[in-house]
Amino acid sequence: MWFRNCHIYQLPQEFSETADSLMEKLEPKRFMSVGRQDSEAVGWVSPLNRHLQPLVHSANGCHLLCLRKEQKVIPASMLKESLEERVKAIESAEGRKVYGKEKTALKDDILSLLKPKALTKSSHLLGYLDPRHQLLVVNVGSNAQADTFVQLLIDSLGSLGAVKLMGEENPAAIMNQWLLSSLPSDWSLNGQFELKDPKDERAAKFKDSMTDIIQDLLEDGYWVKKLGIRYKDQFSAIIQDDLQVKSIKYSDELVTENDDTNSDEEYARFDADFVLMSQTLAEFIADLKQQFKVMAEES
Repeated sequence: MWFRNCHIYQLPQEFSETADSLMEKLEPKRFMSVGRQDSEAVGWVSPLNRHLQPLVHSANGCHLLCLRKEQKVIPASMLKESLEERVKAIESAEGRKVYGKEKTALKDDILSLLKPKALTKSSHLLGYLDPRHQLLVVNVGSNAQADTFVQLLIDSLGSLGAVKLMGEENPAAIMNQWLLSSLPSDWSLNGQFELKDPKDERAAKFKDSMTDIIQDLLEDGYWVKKLGIRYKDQFSAIIQDDLQVKSIKYSDELVTENDDTNSDEEYARFDADFVLMSQTLAEFIADLKQQFKVMAEES
């Protein structure tokens, strides 16, 4: 449940969905298995267990959601071989060549035959809404996955008004300045760096400080693309120049803080960890917004 990646969005001040209103609006988009002739299906499932009914799990004012995605798996090599065999059969039987449009039609026909027999693979994407801090945080590794989650949420609610964090100045410039001078209080380096030359997109990656080389690259015009940081004694992570937070590794002290939670009550530990994580991330995101001069929402 501990989020390893964070795509962070600012919710509008007027966002006021409750657990009950969210469950009501998410229900029409409850996950249904992918159909025989469909390529994929997406929908909401319970974040506790996909076989449970509630689509929203709330704790301490935050609402946890889970998107399930199923995709038909048809190996490209299988499709290619089937198409080649079909084309060869037609050309041999009719003494003519099969060209573009006909090949496309044949490919579609083959797909319609393969889809009902294809295996499926599934994935789950978690995200939570924190109305008190006007946040939507999605635990995904790519922009495409984040877009899938947010789009389904918009389709479910009718509107959302969430916007990705955006600074008043380039986040890379701020991180450059950190490396040239010093980091903010409570922030420190963890030895992971990726710098980019804006002229030709060349990247330089480092796993340790190598201070002299980094200083030289910055002076040569390189920009920080990714920067490994530690935040207080709570976690380490990589901050990207688009303000995505990746590869979060929480401290042992934080992860074990709820070890004495009553294990007899089902999901008690899950609740305790969710509350602890969301509080930790809310504090960090507030600091992130301040350090990167994230523009406040207009009221």
